[in-house]
Amino acid sequence: MIVPMKKFYLIVLDKDREKVPERLRKLGIAHIEELQGRGETYQSLQKEKAEGESVYYLLQGYVDKKAKNAGQASSVSAIKALVREVPELKDELDSLSERENQLVREIERVESWGEVSASALARTFEGTGYTIRFFEILQKTIVGVPEDLEYVQVFAPKGRSRIAILCSKGEKAPELPSSFFEFVPSESSLSQMRQELASIGQKKEEIVENLSEEAGESSNLKAYINDLESDITLERLRSGMPEHERFAYLKGYVPARECEKFKKITVKYRWAIAFDDPSDEDQPPTLVENPPAVRIIQPVFDFLGTVPNYREYDISVWFLIFFAIFFAMIFGDASYGTIIVLFSLVSIIAGKRKGRPVGDAQKLFLLLGGVTILWGTLTATWFAIPFDHLPKVLQNISLPMLNGQSPDSESNVKALCFLIGLIQLSIAHLKNIKRDFPDLKFLSQVGSLLLLAGMFNAALNLVIDAQRFPIGNWAVVCIAAGFTLVFVFGNWNGKLGSSILESLKGIIPTFLGTVSVFADIVSYIRLWAVGLAGLAFAQTINDMGTGLLSGPFGFLIGFILKLFGAAVMLVAGHSLNFVLTVLSVIVHGIRLNMLEFSGHLGMEWSGYKYDPLREDEHLSASMKSAI
Repeated sequence: MIVPMKKFYLIVLDKDREKVPERLRKLGIAHIEELQGRGETYQSLQKEKAEGESVYYLLQGYVDKKAKNAGQASSVSAIKALVREVPELKDELDSLSERENQLVREIERVESWGEVSASALARTFEGTGYTIRFFEILQKTIVGVPEDLEYVQVFAPKGRSRIAILCSKGEKAPELPSSFFEFVPSESSLSQMRQELASIGQKKEEIVENLSEEAGESSNLKAYINDLESDITLERLRSGMPEHERFAYLKGYVPARECEKFKKITVKYRWAIAFDDPSDEDQPPTLVENPPAVRIIQPVFDFLGTVPNYREYDISVWFLIFFAIFFAMIFGDASYGTIIVLFSLVSIIAGKRKGRPVGDAQKLFLLLGGVTILWGTLTATWFAIPFDHLPKVLQNISLPMLNGQSPDSESNVKALCFLIGLIQLSIAHLKNIKRDFPDLKFLSQVGSLLLLAGMFNAALNLVIDAQRFPIGNWAVVCIAAGFTLVFVFGNWNGKLGSSILESLKGIIPTFLGTVSVFADIVSYIRLWAVGLAGLAFAQTINDMGTGLLSGPFGFLIGFILKLFGAAVMLVAGHSLNFVLTVLSVIVHGIRLNMLEFSGHLGMEWSGYKYDPLREDEHLSASMKSAI
């Protein structure tokens, strides 16, 4: 259920504004409307947090995952020193890497010329007024050197020719054919550059080792960042709190059941507070609370990042029921369901040994695996093994109308898909009828129910079998009556004439909406289609595996190799099919709940979570103990 909220207005003396955020955080129930922080303190905290996050993500690349975390807390001053030192180390590392790249490129350029260097040549020709210049040409493009040019031919690698020319200082380079290019020696010799490169490599190793050690502080750094985030939240309230003369005030939301608790603290600190029901223009946060049996679906909502609007429905129960059905029909295989149950049990037992409670996600997968086993048992689907090859006990406990032995089994599964769609979408309009009644607008929802019934018959007739499911007169009446009710009461405002006029303005959307009812029901056939695709894939894998084992085996070693190959193929193939089926559940199973069902409910999932100002003791404890 969605917990009812109250809007509150809190007024305090301006002299108390510094203490208000911390006291509200200890209270832990007040969801404050977003305020814009300001001031030097706020900006400083933001800067510290940004720097801390930058260092934290930088250190993640140096974390030794095999190393055990000692779990020792570090002081705030030590963490602040870490935040200052790590960027300096990273800058030095980057500078060294850049120099290393330069040296590698330069060594590659001059390596074939040997130990020649600009500094050595300068010392050699010092005081002579001369300098020496080097030129190179590829032999395949070699041309003659001018006859009047004095030069010395020097050693060159195969395929090249090199010459050295003695020139006066400041003299222009001699005119040579364009195919010659000049070699400019490096300032340092080849051996010096190699020595520097080795030194850089050693320095880099030392810095990386240092960063790896610092990465051991990641957990403390994360706690420090979370503490800063908490401080920023408080400072945003302090600095952003509106004020008037000697007063400051806040507004936000609190669960209606917590109002008395809130009043007690306002009396204690002599604050003024007023509560009010949220108006139609307000957008209160959404707090969804359900019993443990229903709460297990919450991990799916968290994964999707969806929150119902405060004024929308909490469909957790229906989402859980139909999601389990969709999951089972898409997976379709009792063996896959058994694997899910076994993995869930192993996870639960391992967690219990470590003192962890059973999580909602673990309970959810137990349920999903169990329902998949039930569906696979009814349809006699066990690793896509043919029905005739299954043990008699598995054949006998299956349902003949679904297990493929009946000529109508495929049609029956399709019809079941449409029936599930009819039931789920009818639930949506029944909830809307309850919402709108006694306003005559509820008759529009009644019309939608009649449309669903008529379109269900049409889907059976057009998609499955026209002879087996003929369109009855009752279906035509339902469609006609349903369209009329939707047309007349879809825009009901209390006056028949103006309501019909409004409907006439939107006659095309109303007509398209009627057609979409048929499309929405037919959409549920995806449960059969996707399940069938997974079954066909599994059967293909089985055929490939058994085909590998067929034929003459020859020597024993040949049989063993074929047996091993078939086993690998079956395990890999079914694992791939399992993963693809998981993706199918995400795409199709969730879609039917989030689009078709939610669309008929009129839900937009435009809400945001109730997030009260509260202390996070777990994240701040390590830092507080070290201060």
